[in-house]
Amino acid sequence: MSRLGRYFRRKFRGISFFRDINGSSNEPILEDKITPLAGDFGKQENLQEVWKLDREDEYLHRPRRIQWARILFPVLIFFLIIALLFWILPTILPMLLTEEERSVMVLDEPQRVYNSEYRRVDEYVTNLLEKPDVKSLRLTQLLYNEPVRLYDGIEKNGYLLVQSVDNLIGYIRVEDLSEDMDPIEPYLHPFRLVVSDVSKNIMSHPSNGTLEIEVMMNTVLYSDQKRDGVYHVALPDGKSGWVSSSGVIELGVIDQIEKVSTRYFVSSVLSFVNSTYLENGISRKGLSTEGLAFVAASVNGVKLPRTMSGLMESGEEIELRYDEVTGDLLIDSIEAGDLVFLSHPTDPSVKNYEMAICTDSGVLLMISQSRTTLRLQTFSNNEKLISRITSVRRVF
Repeated sequence: MSRLGRYFRRKFRGISFFRDINGSSNEPILEDKITPLAGDFGKQENLQEVWKLDREDEYLHRPRRIQWARILFPVLIFFLIIALLFWILPTILPMLLTEEERSVMVLDEPQRVYNSEYRRVDEYVTNLLEKPDVKSLRLTQLLYNEPVRLYDGIEKNGYLLVQSVDNLIGYIRVEDLSEDMDPIEPYLHPFRLVVSDVSKNIMSHPSNGTLEIEVMMNTVLYSDQKRDGVYHVALPDGKSGWVSSSGVIELGVIDQIEKVSTRYFVSSVLSFVNSTYLENGISRKGLSTEGLAFVAASVNGVKLPRTMSGLMESGEEIELRYDEVTGDLLIDSIEAGDLVFLSHPTDPSVKNYEMAICTDSGVLLMISQSRTTLRLQTFSNNEKLISRITSVRRVF
């Protein structure tokens, strides 16, 4: 091979320019180094078969097949749940429980104490009169929230004849009564409160609220919740208010106040020294000694009548002792807390004319001589006053 041929063979290694010397072609042939592709790649497509118009139209206008299974299954599940909750469980579950367990599951309506025959006092205090006339004799007074029962339901001159819880019958102004008994329905509230202070203010807000109403000692309130230092209390017409916890006795709705010692009763009595006197009154706005005995004893665990005739039969009668020589009454037989009944100051034949409360040895809380206030008077050296004492009852 010539020198030139060897050069080109080195230069174009892998390329055969000439076939075998005995071949038929003189064209250069490139040796194929690419791996041949398998399959139909590069094969010419038949557009008539791939994109047939009749198949396209069939696809576009083909009716949808409704997936009934996808709709029917959730509907069946829904109705099954409804049946389980409202028919199957209520029917089967009671059969699986004991009588005691079934009674626990029954949610009864709260028991109501008052029906349509009852009314509630809706004022700080109201008069119970002998006749339907503002000038009639005042039998006693009733406090805010006290329930009364209609006696005949007939209105006369703006008054209704009612019966109090202690069976006193008299007339009360219609405008002082409310048909809304919910504020005092015991079983609608968890707490029963009794005011033990001289009076309490019910406010619209636990702090910096406006005054809703003032209530007197022995007023009963009902509460649904308590916070630090305050109670949330029920008021009429769905309203509510707040009262401070000081000077308030918390009880269960049917619990009674426990009886305390005499000194607490005397302390409550002394809170009303120099109060304005009002015949048969029971509030700070006007008070009698029998009314004072009623409210002061109630907040200390002893139920007393609110009239003098009733008080004369209350408690234990104390035998009065007299000096054997002089015949004078021995005042040491009268103790603090005793109810003392006195005759008329000028007519001794009128027995039990008025009542006093002994607050200490030789001291009585009674009506002043001017009959305007309740005053403390010493009777240890007052022979005239001692001579008027007709009987003594011990209630503590």
